[in-house]
Amino acid sequence: MSSPIKVVVLGAGIGGLTTAVALRHAGFGVELYEAAPELRAQGFGLSVSANGFSALRTLGLGIEDELLERGGKVETFRFCYPDGTVLRVLPVHRQDARLGSPSIALHRSDLHDVLLRAVGDTPTHVGAQATHFIDDGEHVRVEFADGRIAEGDLLIGADGIHSAVRAQLHGRAEPRPGNFVCWLACIPFEHPAVPRGYSAHYWGTGMRFGIHDIGHGRVYWWGTKTMPAAEAADWQGGKRELLRLYADWAPEVRACLEQTDESGILAVPAQDRPVLEHWGRGRVTLLGDAAHPMLPSLGQGANASIEDAVVLAHTLKTSLDPVAGLRRYEQLRAARTAMLVNGSWNLGKIEQTTDPRLITVRDAYFRHAPTEFFLRETAKPLSFPPLDGPTARLPRRLSPMERWHWIADQLAPLHILARVRVHGAITAEQVRTGLDEVQRRHPLLGVAVAAEPDGTAPRFAPVANRPIPLRVVESDEPQRWLAEVDDIELREPFDWQEGPLARAVLISTPDGQISDLVVTLHYAIADGESAMSVVKQVLQVASGEGAELDPAPIRPGPEELFPARFQGGSGIGRTIGSLLRDQKSQLRRPRRLEPTELAPPTRRRSRVVHRSLSGDQLDALSAGCVRNGVGLQAALSAALLVAAAREAGTTKEARYTVGSSVNFRAHLDGVVADTEVGTYQGMIATPAEYAPWSSLWQIATEIEREYGTRMRRRDHLAALNLLKVAAPKSVAASAATVKLMDTRGPGHLCMTYLGNYPFPDKIGSWQLSGAQFVSGMSVSGFIMATANATHGELSFNVGYVEPAVSRQRAERLADESVRALLAVL
Repeated sequence: MSSPIKVVVLGAGIGGLTTAVALRHAGFGVELYEAAPELRAQGFGLSVSANGFSALRTLGLGIEDELLERGGKVETFRFCYPDGTVLRVLPVHRQDARLGSPSIALHRSDLHDVLLRAVGDTPTHVGAQATHFIDDGEHVRVEFADGRIAEGDLLIGADGIHSAVRAQLHGRAEPRPGNFVCWLACIPFEHPAVPRGYSAHYWGTGMRFGIHDIGHGRVYWWGTKTMPAAEAADWQGGKRELLRLYADWAPEVRACLEQTDESGILAVPAQDRPVLEHWGRGRVTLLGDAAHPMLPSLGQGANASIEDAVVLAHTLKTSLDPVAGLRRYEQLRAARTAMLVNGSWNLGKIEQTTDPRLITVRDAYFRHAPTEFFLRETAKPLSFPPLDGPTARLPRRLSPMERWHWIADQLAPLHILARVRVHGAITAEQVRTGLDEVQRRHPLLGVAVAAEPDGTAPRFAPVANRPIPLRVVESDEPQRWLAEVDDIELREPFDWQEGPLARAVLISTPDGQISDLVVTLHYAIADGESAMSVVKQVLQVASGEGAELDPAPIRPGPEELFPARFQGGSGIGRTIGSLLRDQKSQLRRPRRLEPTELAPPTRRRSRVVHRSLSGDQLDALSAGCVRNGVGLQAALSAALLVAAAREAGTTKEARYTVGSSVNFRAHLDGVVADTEVGTYQGMIATPAEYAPWSSLWQIATEIEREYGTRMRRRDHLAALNLLKVAAPKSVAASAATVKLMDTRGPGHLCMTYLGNYPFPDKIGSWQLSGAQFVSGMSVSGFIMATANATHGELSFNVGYVEPAVSRQRAERLADESVRALLAVL
């Protein structure tokens, strides 16, 4: 077994401590560094709201129960005028029932102590002022002002609003002033107007006051006053000034001030920072106030940090690649924390206004807004999103996209597969162990499809005791894997009624020292990334090196995971816009790859031609892409376009369109982990002008520009929405769709690029090479080229459909594509 990933956490505040607790609980190694000379919290209160409480509960450590003992459960919450007259009372019991968790007010030091105890024996260092970090791509090194050095696999900057990690990532900048000061204190307190569980806000003109029972005969109080930023940052008043400012406020407000020692009052300026477009890079990310400091208006600063920590630990635990786990964490947290930062900023303006007209409107809103509306709006920040995101149960209906793939597969097999070469002895028994464990992890690897007698209403249903089939082949032919793929894996259909929709073949030399592992999946359950991930996980388990992962959640159909703007009426509008852009690109009648013979589906079959670029060639091509400001996918798409034009004998200017594939997992707000199986692949039509005298870079630039524009609009998601109305309901109703695909569909010429896919060079005692994937086409089109840059080479596979494209034509297209790429090196 490999040693656990070591995470260096900077900052031992609420966010840093919760991060250490959550990561330790998830099985990671942690070292914690705090800049202050000792581990202690400042002496004021806070609220662990329902969302923070729910997040802590997911750890299963009982922390939330300890907090209930330490603090005061919020039982009444009211908004009041300055004199104490009630403006609005919230039905706390109804909100608690709706959210499934209470809110707790407590002393910050109590929360700090509970988290410190939960941290246990985690190595913790104080007086550690970080000055610089170095991320070399494999590890992270942190340097401290006193000469100490920390090293780990990942770095989490939880070092507050003045974060040194954030400064190095994004540059130094002063916080954004909120233009008001906050006074804070915690005191023993009894008053007839402040019963147990009491929380109240008193709103005046540019001033507010809050009182919260924090249990055990204590209250946490705070006050605010609008003033210029410079004055707020250096407030020079004292207790006497506060008594003057609040002289005519409610008796309980004045009593709080009177019973507080001047030394116990903390004055701090309200400040935050604008939302970041991205948080981290490489092996480094931010957390809590380092990532998203916010004004206190929503009371979510500590809660957002707790949420961050729990989500971070979960994404790292459910990701095979820790860097991908960091990026997924950031995606999951970006929209929610932006909502909290911006919501706190906007509410702060309303709370602290000195405009009499706005105050009248504000108070009228809080007095008269319907209770249900009020509860719904306040529940948004108080609801902790499920860690696994949207889930479903089996059996579940196939989504329109999944249904189309299932129908296409019945017309002519439509499969996706991944292959890797294993150097060193590997047995069928080891692979069997890996397949069984990976099938346990991924519900879609253990399903069949059930449908009505007329072939409509298909649904995924679990199948019991049906392991993933494994064939074993012995051969000393180096390219035997290609023959197996070409003759069997792309050709032989799955028994979708019996399942499972996955199979594998192990091809080994007679001495057993070199083997190719191929895993083939049905297109209705998987895409290229799924296939590569499954192969990687099978080998990790087979070697004994793979961490045990909980079963992945059962997801709804991909379309149901689209961002809200692509759902409902808004989604329809975006779909229409995408269609119009597609139609506009068709006005000039782009050339298409003409089929040699447009045979009926029953005569079609997918095949593949394989090519590759060496490491030196790949490096040169990548450097050329950088010089010309295009991505490698655009260069590959341009090469395929050039190949099609040359193969057709085009001698003058002509417009072609390449369908550029998009892996849209990253566009689902981080919901889908990189380890999960599913079909998350869309297509963008990218037209470009071909001319015999044009350079590859000119064509690639045009493709890159169109691809980037349409990606920003998320046109691929909008186009997939079209399947909700356009996809056939059954095989019997598919003829019109097949005809449309043949004549107008984007699949006549397609390019899918997985990028520099992070497949390890070594797992256990095995050296690995040649990891790549191959896609079939069925009736979806004629050519699907696939590529990935892995193990120091570029694998380039041209999947094609016979008899629309003959093998001779496919060979020419592959050779011309490679020739076009090499010509610009």
